[in-house]
Amino acid sequence: MKIKKLIYTGLIFSLLLSFNSCSKRAQLSINQKTAEKNVVRPHRVRVGFSIDTLAMERWQRDVDVFMNKANELGAEVIVQNAGNNIDEQNRQIHYLGEKDVDVVVIVPKEADKLSTSIQYLKSKNIPVVSYDRLIRNCDVDLYITVDCYEVGRLMANGMINRTSRRNWYCILGAKEDFNMTMLTTGLRQALMGRNINIENIFYSENWNYDLSYQHMQNLLASKKVPEVILCGNDAIAVSVLQALREYGINSHIPICGQDADIAGCQNVLKGSLDFTIYKPITELAASAAELAVQLGKSKDAASLPGVTEKINNGEKDVPVFWLKPALVDKNNIEEIIINSGFHSKSEIYQ
Repeated sequence: MKIKKLIYTGLIFSLLLSFNSCSKRAQLSINQKTAEKNVVRPHRVRVGFSIDTLAMERWQRDVDVFMNKANELGAEVIVQNAGNNIDEQNRQIHYLGEKDVDVVVIVPKEADKLSTSIQYLKSKNIPVVSYDRLIRNCDVDLYITVDCYEVGRLMANGMINRTSRRNWYCILGAKEDFNMTMLTTGLRQALMGRNINIENIFYSENWNYDLSYQHMQNLLASKKVPEVILCGNDAIAVSVLQALREYGINSHIPICGQDADIAGCQNVLKGSLDFTIYKPITELAASAAELAVQLGKSKDAASLPGVTEKINNGEKDVPVFWLKPALVDKNNIEEIIINSGFHSKSEIYQ
């Protein structure tokens, strides 16, 4: 009998210990969950990126680099591609505002047609970054770009050093792209006081390369062969070269472009292009991501690293982050393009 009592007592004691242990574990789990709920986690910056088109090789690189850098910094990026349509871009910017992003980066389709959308963003206290192209007549917080005044100056001085021809022709991109205004301003600054005549400036609407090709064909058909041609980018230069080739022009015409895309670099090596202007896109996009994330954390644009100047966009003096371009020809293409990793040797030596 005594043995049975001892056994029962032991069982009860064991059950009590087990219950007490389970209770403690349950309480510990509850306390742990409560503590986790009370932990203040850092806010993940959400960046909206509105781009007018991804049809060009250059813009695909910008977006890829931007997203990779932003993700590396712990930010989320929502990309909207307007398909080269300004109405669609305005709709997409409103959409980004509705998604409660912390900052919006915009590559504008047209510099002067985003005011309503940007007013909407500002009404929600969302800072706006104008990327590569300056947005005009709006309350923009920051402009991030390669110095296009310097692009124009490099084109002018590059041609002066390579040819004595005096009658120059410009076949540029879209007139509404303010970079073209900056380029021509820099070009004229460099040519001031020199006996060089810019015969005409043709603007390819919507950066449509069929238009630049057709314009070059029309010039050749009318027996007007330009002595020197400055192109808005390397893709326009390709369309110009195609028209010259089809028309049977065998003599060399000094031609330049910009962007240093793969085709542009290949044409420099072939001698079809005298030079192209390299814009440090990788550095530009990575810097844009860093600065956008800082703006998304409520940092003041004028206090951000590398922001030392301002540019007037018709509405205000906008803090600007400049990067410098470089002229690329056969002599320095390996140093600037290949050694920097912008393109590989196998990509351009084909």
